[in-house]
Amino acid sequence: MKSEIEQINPQQTEIARLQSETEALIRASIAPNTMKAYRHALEGIQTYLSDHNIEFSDNTLAAYITYLHGQGRAPASISVVVAAARWQLRNENKDYDLPVTTRTLAGIRRDGRDRGRGQVTGLDWQQTERVCAFAESENTIVGLRDSAMIRLMSDCLLRVSEVVAVDVSDFEKQALIVRTSKTDQEGVATALYVTTETQNIIEKYQKRAGITSGALFCRIRRGDHIQPQRLTVDSARRIIKKRAEAAGVEGFISGHSLRVGSAVALAQAGASVVEMQVAGRWKSAQMPAHYAKSELAERGAIAKYKEKQKSKGS
Repeated sequence: MKSEIEQINPQQTEIARLQSETEALIRASIAPNTMKAYRHALEGIQTYLSDHNIEFSDNTLAAYITYLHGQGRAPASISVVVAAARWQLRNENKDYDLPVTTRTLAGIRRDGRDRGRGQVTGLDWQQTERVCAFAESENTIVGLRDSAMIRLMSDCLLRVSEVVAVDVSDFEKQALIVRTSKTDQEGVATALYVTTETQNIIEKYQKRAGITSGALFCRIRRGDHIQPQRLTVDSARRIIKKRAEAAGVEGFISGHSLRVGSAVALAQAGASVVEMQVAGRWKSAQMPAHYAKSELAERGAIAKYKEKQKSKGS
């Protein structure tokens, strides 16, 4: 007959296994880059609590973000700290109302609204064409890869994390199938239109690189030596900055510049805010409206009716 300990241990092992799997699923519920940012933020909170020998609470979190504000941190980065704390509390089934922290963060956003690097410089369709033309003029596989990646991001308003995840098999006719994204954690695939010009450059790049399956945008060593590993998010960001600089584009260029630029270009072409929202797969119309506010202002009620009335009277 088995001892009582021998009977309990398998149950404890099974519970431990399920807890481990549950934690893994929770981590998978948010994007890897978001998880990385949350971990960094939570480490910062823990360091602050340890240094001051205090326990976590609504008041101590408010004190911590006040400290960060005093150190000159931008409201956007402080907001990530609060979001990370809320995420952790939800996972621990604890109250996460945090009223003091919420009011403190509202004050930080108002007081520090001019902090940070500012809005990124958008690469509109004309600028993107120039950037890609410079890359293609090198007549190298690297140049073709970079052009294909940048063109695809511009066509489909892709995030950097989405473009590096593209596989050769993700294309169907004239569409790119995005399996998962920041705003689609459950993996409901979305079909995005790819222009003929972009398709041609992708095909040319694949033919020169000999890529027929797996990751589309791979690492390439000096001398056009193709590597099996796909580009990382950081590598893709560096490529965009480097190529924009080479084409003479000035401003704050980031991995987000192509999404912003395409939103602006759509507004300039007459697209509605809703059309921009759908194209960029934003959860709300707030972000595309913010990016294209100057272009939208030119199509606003005053521009449309008051200017028209004035021209009639002259």
